[in-house]
Amino acid sequence: MSEAADLLQRLVAISSESGKEDGVVQALEEVLRGLGWEPRREGRNLYALLGTGGPVLLLNSHTDTVPAGEGWSKPPLGVREGGRIYGRGANDAKGCLTAMILGAARAYAQDPPAGRVCLAATCEEEISGQGLGALLPLLPRPDAAVVGEPTGLAPAVAQKGLLLLTVTVRGRSAHAAWGGGVNAVHAAARDIVALSALPFEREHPLLGRPSLQVTLVKGGTRHNVIPDRCELTIDIRTTPDYRPEEIVALVQKAVGGEVEIRSRRLESVATDPGHPVVRAALAARPGTAPFGSPTVSDWVFLKDVPTVKVGPGDSRRSHTPDEYLETAELEEGVLFYERLIRGYHALAK
Repeated sequence: MSEAADLLQRLVAISSESGKEDGVVQALEEVLRGLGWEPRREGRNLYALLGTGGPVLLLNSHTDTVPAGEGWSKPPLGVREGGRIYGRGANDAKGCLTAMILGAARAYAQDPPAGRVCLAATCEEEISGQGLGALLPLLPRPDAAVVGEPTGLAPAVAQKGLLLLTVTVRGRSAHAAWGGGVNAVHAAARDIVALSALPFEREHPLLGRPSLQVTLVKGGTRHNVIPDRCELTIDIRTTPDYRPEEIVALVQKAVGGEVEIRSRRLESVATDPGHPVVRAALAARPGTAPFGSPTVSDWVFLKDVPTVKVGPGDSRRSHTPDEYLETAELEEGVLFYERLIRGYHALAK
């Protein structure tokens, strides 16, 4: 299993911020060819097909990372220390990708399952860009999918979506000393209070209720001018129980400003817990239970494909200084994905 730690450390050592994944894709292409596979590259996306006949199980994780940022006490491009591999992307999600590759290699090395695996290493997940969504039309239609994200090897069978809105509040400018006018910042503050009390009554059994946060406020131009405009950015994490149009209508009713939809394409997704891919994931890690994930991933591009989001690591470590993955977690991830592949094809045949 030192092979897994060596491969992860090699991948973490290659900087691959979103849009700059070429180096790590080239390294992965070499790794896959070394395993005897025939990888195909499409831009900064890479995929390979294993097996013949039967259902297609898509294994997908991403090669890109967020920027390293500040506050590190360990090298952001990786170091192995005390049973951990530190570095940007070690946990999110190069550890998942490493475990998927080696788990699939083990599954097909001896007594291969009666079905196919399509392994896709995709770019720009962190910015919801030209990764899996662009690659999918070129792949065989998957019968089920596994998205590799750090979940402690517990399968997420539901995931919140992201609805991004802008509320523009308009006023009338005037001199701050004399007063008069209509202060758009004051009006926006009233809208913020109203939004904080917005009720979401329907509760999803795994995801709970949608969440709403005002995350950006932009208003005013000078200290001595009453502002005539204030703009709010609203981050809403959605569930399958609400259509985006319903939430927009609730926001419009609550605020006095003008509501504009900035993004609604990242919709909430869910999979029947009784589907073979879920059952295989649960059997691959006895003692785990399906759960609902609040974070968005490339699962959003697979809403018509039964999917689980599962992988080694802990989502709370993602995007943090001194991000790390335990080598024991990585090794268990390799065995987990091998078991999942075999279990899925045994149930789906």
